[in-house]
Amino acid sequence: MSAAGAASWGLFAALMLEVLDLLAARRRTGRLPWHGPGEPGAGAYAASVAVRCLAGAGLAAALGAGGQVSGPGGMVAAGIAAPLLLTQLARVASPFLSVAAVAGTTAATPPEFATPMVNGARRVSRLRVKLPAARKQTGDDHRAG
Repeated sequence: MSAAGAASWGLFAALMLEVLDLLAARRRTGRLPWHGPGEPGAGAYAASVAVRCLAGAGLAAALGAGGQVSGPGGMVAAGIAAPLLLTQLARVASPFLSVAAVAGTTAATPPEFATPMVNGARRVSRLRVKLPAARKQTGDDHRAG
């Protein structure tokens, strides 16, 4: 498959992902995403969609030209993966970029300086998940029936 054919499959997949995201946002809020309070306008939304779709097309074209993926299914997967990857990278990078903006620099803060100090040592952030308490398994379950 040519790079142009791979790019078109990647662009198609990325566009379909964007349409599904738009419909989900409309269903969730009852309005278009750029009409919400504090949201960027339609132009900024269109620019972000264009960047994400071009990323999907570019990744699919690169994989197709390099011979890494040869069929349309792989190109569709690459077209879907690229915008999702960009979204996740933006979510991970946003705390570092906001710290750098507050500090007045344009460089991102390295991760070793982004964690707060507690008693002279770096505090390791841990994922806290509240799990349901385990029930004691007994032969006679008084809650049944």
